Amino acid sequence: MSPTPESDVAGKSELPGSGMSVARLRTILQSEPECVKTVNADGQLIDLNPAGLRMIGATDVEQIRGTHLSMMVDPRDWPTYQKNMARVFQGETLSWQFRCNSPQGDQRWMEQTAGPVYSESDRGKVTEMVAITRDITDKKRDENRLLTAKENAERANAAKTNFLANMSHEIRTPMNGILGMVNMLTETSLTDEQRGWVDVIQQSSESLLRILNDILDLSKVEAGHIDLEKSRFRISEQIAELQRLHSANASRKGIALELTGCEQMEIERYGDPVRILQILNNLIDNAIKFTSTGRVTGRFTCGKSWENPPQACQHDDVDHVHITITDTGIGMTVEQTEKVFAPFSQADASTTRRYGGTGLGLTIAKTLTELMGGKIKVESEVGLGTTFEIMLKLPTTEQANLPDITTDQSSSSTGKTAPESPPLRVMAVEDGDVNRLVLSHILKKLNVTVSMAFDGKQAIELFKEERFDLILMDIHMPVMDGIASAEEIRKIEAQLGIDETPIVAVTASVTDSEVDRYKQFGFSHCIAKPMEPWRLREVIDEIRG
Repeated sequence: MSPTPESDVAGKSELPGSGMSVARLRTILQSEPECVKTVNADGQLIDLNPAGLRMIGATDVEQIRGTHLSMMVDPRDWPTYQKNMARVFQGETLSWQFRCNSPQGDQRWMEQTAGPVYSESDRGKVTEMVAITRDITDKKRDENRLLTAKENAERANAAKTNFLANMSHEIRTPMNGILGMVNMLTETSLTDEQRGWVDVIQQSSESLLRILNDILDLSKVEAGHIDLEKSRFRISEQIAELQRLHSANASRKGIALELTGCEQMEIERYGDPVRILQILNNLIDNAIKFTSTGRVTGRFTCGKSWENPPQACQHDDVDHVHITITDTGIGMTVEQTEKVFAPFSQADASTTRRYGGTGLGLTIAKTLTELMGGKIKVESEVGLGTTFEIMLKLPTTEQANLPDITTDQSSSSTGKTAPESPPLRVMAVEDGDVNRLVLSHILKKLNVTVSMAFDGKQAIELFKEERFDLILMDIHMPVMDGIASAEEIRKIEAQLGIDETPIVAVTASVTDSEVDRYKQFGFSHCIAKPMEPWRLREVIDEIRG
């Protein structure tokens, strides 16, 4: 009910129909810290409590009684205010925000809750609107600051993503040439000393590539762009792959690498094998890096209890995999273990100088583990070594209701080309001289005939002249880029009514968004530079079917 003018309540001890005394109501309104006002159907002020008077800079109700609200509300918000007021006079209770000008001349934001006051003689008729109005200018200012900060952060993140994408391309392109030429060099006759030099170049290049991959992966993690795949795999095969990948590095340092798994690791499971392998690669690589004597061991067992010794496999809990990676390296203090998973963090500055690296590998390992719903922890002692433990839930294919993996005995599954297979006709589109040389060298070994194009426009002209079984297309090229060329080739195929030729993007630009974009423009595969020969062989075998 609205505050009532003195003349209306004179001689009344109780407000009609409320059971509340006028004196009590007046006391409540006098002490109310928010503005309380009553307004008639014409939009004129009838009454205002002391807080409201202070808000508009008045000292007495008589000064403002009869003032029209349009004189107080910002013209931009007055149409909305009118509509809401009309609804209140139809019996609704509403809340809304609007702007008004203060006595000091500055603009203020208000939030108002308004409801109807009904006639005592006609209970169905609304005679007044009573509204509680509060100043939310500071709240609005804070909201705007947060919104501005969010927009700035999004712009900065977009700029960072664009920068990383450009850097990825700029670094990967020459790295493709370096690693490709090094691989070609290893196939020639070299002295032992020369082979040692080549090994150093190869190791250094691969180290640089790992750093680049770590930075790009961290960017994906921060942006929330890492998507986990679901496929069938065996951990035993991953153990064999890890042993193959890291044995040479461990051997060069004179330390032993022992990776063993219980018989339950032979079971087919369901999860993201690529990301699991990435986690384990980071942990084992880290262990080898910080170990100069002794050994690095990895144990793969079943069980979800941290206290369960890794050798004691819990056969009744096959869907939980317990992994421990232990080294006899330099170890860490308690303080160092507490920050070991933080980005760009290593034990101290001397660690970075002595061992290198970005300090991102363990951050990525932890993030990927937690994305899979797993847990990771570390225990270490200075001078005695470090142990990382991981717990992952990786259900068997039977538990996940998936069909068993069928083994394809065709030549494509073995990665070997059947002797009777006719040479594949391949068009390779690449503008870089070094990368063309590397690509030609790899293709010569894969039983293909190659036609080279130097840009997208030349690729279209070649395609008009002859048909190909496969097109390997660089993306960033002068004259016409790979995407525009692929689009034009698809148009030609549609006009001629012929089957689409598999087009593979061979590029240094391989962020998730870019790969998705290639698929939208008709690319069937994407191979990242630096190009690994086995990946190209895999695609060619798939085309051969």
